[in-house]
Amino acid sequence: MAEKPPEEGYISVVDEEPEFFELLKWDSAQTQKEDTTRSLEKAKSPEKRLPKPKEDLDPFDLTDSMFMQTYRLSKDLARNLVEELTPVMPDSTKLIDGTIESKVMAALSFYATGKYLKPLGKKADPSITQYFVSTSVAKVTEALNDVSIVKKYIHFPHLKNERDIIKTRFYMKYGVPNVVGCIDCMHVPIAKPDQDQKNHFNKSYHSKKVQIICDSDSNIISVNANPGGSHSHDAILNTHAVKIDLESLNNARDLCWLIGGPHYSQKPYIMTPVPKITKKSPMSPEKYYTTMVSQAHDVVLNTIKQLKSRWKCLQATCNKQFDPSTVAQMSVACCILHNICNKNGIPEVPMTPTEERLEAMKQKVANAPISKKQVEDPSGVRSRAQLIDRLWNERRVAPENTQKKRARKDKVVEPTPVVNHQHMHQMQPQHLHEDPKRPRILMNTPYTLGMSMPGWGHYPQH
Repeated sequence: MAEKPPEEGYISVVDEEPEFFELLKWDSAQTQKEDTTRSLEKAKSPEKRLPKPKEDLDPFDLTDSMFMQTYRLSKDLARNLVEELTPVMPDSTKLIDGTIESKVMAALSFYATGKYLKPLGKKADPSITQYFVSTSVAKVTEALNDVSIVKKYIHFPHLKNERDIIKTRFYMKYGVPNVVGCIDCMHVPIAKPDQDQKNHFNKSYHSKKVQIICDSDSNIISVNANPGGSHSHDAILNTHAVKIDLESLNNARDLCWLIGGPHYSQKPYIMTPVPKITKKSPMSPEKYYTTMVSQAHDVVLNTIKQLKSRWKCLQATCNKQFDPSTVAQMSVACCILHNICNKNGIPEVPMTPTEERLEAMKQKVANAPISKKQVEDPSGVRSRAQLIDRLWNERRVAPENTQKKRARKDKVVEPTPVVNHQHMHQMQPQHLHEDPKRPRILMNTPYTLGMSMPGWGHYPQH
């Protein structure tokens, strides 16, 4: 019979099964060994988790592509931004607060990702805490909303030559004259406010409704982030200074129009699609005008999409922890950064299919259905009727361009002279251009509908 196990540490109830006790001995020894190893690991772990020296974590040591992916700006633009914000963002005397550069970089990373943890390449910087990022975002956002910064980067055209440049760009791209901007609104989620909840609830979630006006190159020339999510598009525009300015200019016969979507009602200073015109409607002057205006209006929808894809903190899944005033300032800050990227040729950041579907759904739900009781201004309807006639008359193909193109084609196909064919082409009537997407327009100047007047001095800053 095998020897009995020692009595120390055991209470023997099955002395006839010695293998059981051998297993108990082995298990006890392994447990003690593991406990010793774990205790040593715990003792050494603080040393392993110590952050690397500051110079090893410098974000400017990243490659150019990784830096732009993380912060959305190039290294030169990021350094310039730090220099610009330094006068309006005094450096803190507390060591724990970090430098202005570290705060700006932490805020840029949050704007780009919508997340508090600041990534450094594909790793998280252990020296950056959530508290540091949140305070940095608040301070940098406040600095970007300084009046001097906003005036520099978000500028509504207040001089006549500035308006003429924008009008010409719109006319050359989309064939619609006298347009100084396209207008629409976007929703940015917020935390449930303690006060004024009704004005910020849009039948789905609480949000800020931000009004955006852009030019033909997707530069944001005006942003209004003050209203709540339940305000209508018309109500937001009616309380903005841009409306007063455009009314005064049009009364002075300096025609300046915004192009709005179907959520806006027709006014003398804003051109909207003709109601009840659909894709299945037969071709008509009204259908042609609606197609032209809708194509031009797409520029502001694409601008909002670029804004939210580049700065994910504005997307529907973010910002639910911020109060309304912070989200309003953050929206302005991201518009400024969007203009910096756009004017310096920084490539767009595409949305993922999931993000795109979610944003489209959230915006559609947040926007109330188009009101059937919209009241169109009679003078605005008359202005639109004049524009409809003008666009319809300008849709004929230039005869001299047609003759040159056809003569060149005939010369290649048949080397012998074809006088009769050229004569036949000259005798043919002018053909209507049936493609509403890219109309060929006969036009010497885009401003013949209105008399040129001196610039009007009072304009909003943004």
